[in-house]
Amino acid sequence: MLDWLIIGGGLHGSHIALRLSAALPQAEVAVLDPNTHALTAWQRRADACGMYFLRSSQAHHLGLRADALRIFARQHGLTGCDHALGRYRRPSRALFEAHVHAVVAPVTRICATAVTIEPIAGGWQLFTRAGLTQRARRIVLVPGPPAPARPPWGKHLLHVLDDDFSQRYSTWSSKQHVVIVGGGLSAAQRAIACARQGQAVTLLSRHRLQQAAFDSNPCFSGPRCLQPFLRRPMAERPAILEAARNPGTLPPDIESELASFQDNGTIRYLQGVVRTIRDDGLQLTDSRHITADHIILATGFTTSAGELLEDIATRLQLPLDNHGYAAIDKHLAWAPGLYVGGRPASLQLGPMAGNIRGAQLAASTLATIANRSATTSASVVTP
Repeated sequence: MLDWLIIGGGLHGSHIALRLSAALPQAEVAVLDPNTHALTAWQRRADACGMYFLRSSQAHHLGLRADALRIFARQHGLTGCDHALGRYRRPSRALFEAHVHAVVAPVTRICATAVTIEPIAGGWQLFTRAGLTQRARRIVLVPGPPAPARPPWGKHLLHVLDDDFSQRYSTWSSKQHVVIVGGGLSAAQRAIACARQGQAVTLLSRHRLQQAAFDSNPCFSGPRCLQPFLRRPMAERPAILEAARNPGTLPPDIESELASFQDNGTIRYLQGVVRTIRDDGLQLTDSRHITADHIILATGFTTSAGELLEDIATRLQLPLDNHGYAAIDKHLAWAPGLYVGGRPASLQLGPMAGNIRGAQLAASTLATIANRSATTSASVVTP
């Protein structure tokens, strides 16, 4: 029986495993994930979007020290404006990924897909898709992002967040006209990437493009805003989360680069709402018609908690609201020995729950719990 099993071995799960192992060096800690590395799914999405720099600051990383990424950059010659962008020194993908490879190497990984869990004496039992089981005293649920969000008229269209996006996109001609539907960072980055490939691009969004340095109010990365947030009644927190997040926004560097492509005519930007899809393009609600050889959706993820958490909530009768947030306590516990991280933990971690900063906050909370549990166990004297 493992001491801690983290279901979800991406960036969040891997960082939590690192922090737990550091807090309890003798504990058996493992992550379970169908991918063989913490970066697998993250890199796939970053490649599809055409990401070069992270949106988060250099302080947000998977290392155990606050300055771990800065030190790593200096030691490996990954410094200067090629690897640190703007006043917040946003790291390049090359720097961030090299650092992740270095720090997650000690994490024990179990390559499998979780199907469900059930409580057993002294802990929990996990069932995998392959029919295997794994027991653990404590489980942390850190699911990856849910399914890509698709409008009703575009259920069959290629989405930039589809697992097979890059494979399907690679078959398209570089001379074709591509329409990208979406108004956020993924849409803008994909439009820029297509333009660099030589494609004619139309970027279509429902609302005008808006600038924001981060996708959430950075005040919530620390206690100044988090503590007042946690003092609010649970019923009021979803509205605070919505107000603090900046979905569908672009950081200044991407907005500037997109404007350059607009100026030279490579990217055309339109604002409008799609009524229906046609064989040769899109029909908008204001009767405009946009012709296209291909259409790409860049409309983000759904707000659900994901299939695994929804199944567990139903089977074990655990509270999960219609925003996809689990009703967990301040220790991130959903049930005794069962914890939640990532975006579903937003009611306790705040608007950055789904970001790298959210992984740091969750890992800190769980490491504190682990330390307290170990101290309590050590202080018990058996007659």
